Amino acid sequence: MYAETKIASVVFGVSERAMQTAAKRNSKKYNYRYIDGVGRGGKKLLIEVDEVEVAVAIDRGDLQEDITVYEELSSGELGEVTWNDFNGTPKEVSVQDQEPKPKAKPKETKYFELDEQQKEQAQERLQILKDWDEYKKERVPLKKFIDHKNRSNPDLKLTEATLYRWQRNYKAKGITGLADMRGKARKGKTTLKPWMQEFILEQFRAFGAGGLNMHQLWDALHEEAARKGECDYIAFLKKEQKPICDYGTVKRFIENYYKDNHLEYVMVTQGEDKAKSYLQPSMGNQKENILRRNQCWQIDSSPLDVMVRDGEDGAAFRPDILSIVDVFSGRSIMSLERTSNSLGLVRLIWKAFEKFGKPEYIKGDNGKDYLSKQFQNLLNGLGIDYDRSIAYAGDEKGFVERHFRTVQHAGMSFTPGYIGNNLAKREMIEQRTPKRDRKAKDEFGHVSKTNQKHLLTFEQMKMRLDTEVAKWDIMRVRRKAESPMDRWNADDTPIKEVSYEEFILYAGGAEIRTVSKRGIEYEALRFVGDGLPPVGTKVVVRANIDNAQEIFVFSLSGEFICRAYDKEIAHMNAEQYKAVKKVFRDEMREVRRVIKSAEFSAFTRLSIEEDFERMLAEHKESLKPQKVEKANNDLVMQVTERLREQREVDSVKERVFDIDSLSLERGVQRKSKLSWDDAIEKAVNWS
Repeated sequence: MYAETKIASVVFGVSERAMQTAAKRNSKKYNYRYIDGVGRGGKKLLIEVDEVEVAVAIDRGDLQEDITVYEELSSGELGEVTWNDFNGTPKEVSVQDQEPKPKAKPKETKYFELDEQQKEQAQERLQILKDWDEYKKERVPLKKFIDHKNRSNPDLKLTEATLYRWQRNYKAKGITGLADMRGKARKGKTTLKPWMQEFILEQFRAFGAGGLNMHQLWDALHEEAARKGECDYIAFLKKEQKPICDYGTVKRFIENYYKDNHLEYVMVTQGEDKAKSYLQPSMGNQKENILRRNQCWQIDSSPLDVMVRDGEDGAAFRPDILSIVDVFSGRSIMSLERTSNSLGLVRLIWKAFEKFGKPEYIKGDNGKDYLSKQFQNLLNGLGIDYDRSIAYAGDEKGFVERHFRTVQHAGMSFTPGYIGNNLAKREMIEQRTPKRDRKAKDEFGHVSKTNQKHLLTFEQMKMRLDTEVAKWDIMRVRRKAESPMDRWNADDTPIKEVSYEEFILYAGGAEIRTVSKRGIEYEALRFVGDGLPPVGTKVVVRANIDNAQEIFVFSLSGEFICRAYDKEIAHMNAEQYKAVKKVFRDEMREVRRVIKSAEFSAFTRLSIEEDFERMLAEHKESLKPQKVEKANNDLVMQVTERLREQREVDSVKERVFDIDSLSLERGVQRKSKLSWDDAIEKAVNWS
């Protein structure tokens, strides 16, 4: 069966011009024939079409039932016949039926419905029409005008017919009539039945997370149609039955539906957290409500994107970063912990107190470490409010979140052991090591956590992180405005000091213990001290967060009693410490000597200590003198004085000295024998 190009273009879903061009090129894509008639050269082009496809187009309403088609006669020629006659369902045709059905009035397109490309195109064509009006007044021939426009823009290809068509469209529809609407007429429309649309959306909502196999969805649609009796699923699988719709129909329906339902699409494919991050309404800049430094801190923790080693020959592990950011200035404090916990947060708070002073309130999330008894007791004791953010709403503490991202993607990404900020990046980094070099255990016999061999130690990484934080505070080069240190210095709000003695009153938690003959048992250790009260006395014990082998003892009424220490403590003197550092430096020199590869070269090229000291010095120099309000508390002053006295006594008792070194060299005449009292006196004055 053959049809004219106007009908065939609807069946195949292409333009008439495309079919005419295909026939002109003698393309094998369409079967075509020419018959005598009105057309180019007195010929009419007919395209072979499938009877079923024509019937489907009529059912969709794309074609009228009274169309004319051409069937092949026994003589080989084509005969003209109406669709109903060809389809084998002739019927009585009344005069009323013979009248052509009025075509539905096409929907008028509004200017705001055009995309940017169509608007730009319509404006260009309108300007050409206005130019032609001006040229006509000057009696410029049309051919000359068209030739001028085509020379100015070779891609325009303007003709007289095109110009007249634009004039008619502009007169009928205004500027929207000048826009090219090809490919836009069926936007948002689909041939899928309502139940098919609902089924496709239900399947996408259920299985669309992370991406969906559209071919499988197309297959599932036919299986559902079989249950409804509209399809033979087995025949469909064997390709013995034509599909109820094309695969592209399903794909286009999904794409068109979610163009106007972007929130649903993100929630289905990436989850609610991403939807809140990407699409929630803008609430303005959080910084607008912060008027002074130390008014608000934001606090959070995150895994470090770098693997480190636990000592020179220890196991590799991934530590956590704890961070505090002053919202007003952007200055930050960071600490590196083996794992994020409440004790690490307390240490970070003291580090921030030393550098910034005391804040008015702290913004954090609902993590168990932030809501722990130890952390909350510290803030409550110091009179600092804690503002909890909404669960899974990282934007409420966006300053500290962005600080993590900047530091991790900047200096940390140029650190040996960097593993990336997601699984895909880590996989690419680890794949640089060939399979033959991958081992279950590393060179030190530990379970291998990464294929990278050149890792910084935990202590080295602490120093490198502090270097990056100091750089963050003073850096102006990549910022549009001033640096965080500039903003901090620009504010004259007095800094409220927190003394160490006031801090330890609340930092270590408060546990009630009973003094026994053997001392005080706390955290599986036994602590002793000369100032402990009598056996059987109940006391309040607070840990020293900077020294796990020391505790502070208070009475139940809150009066400071003494400092107690672990009696098994083993001190390292200065000579031992220097010897250990010398061994470390010797090992480093040996490593530098054997390094050959570029990767190892980058590892040793890091001057961690020099960078840290240089950046710290520059950081201190950039900070202007601060006005500090010292805390005035009788209890704090009492604790300070008692600690000072006890430490002086303990320093004498714990003094380590060599009695033999006090004897004179041989051959030197002694005036008198050195007594024990003299030796003790010299030891006390020895430094």
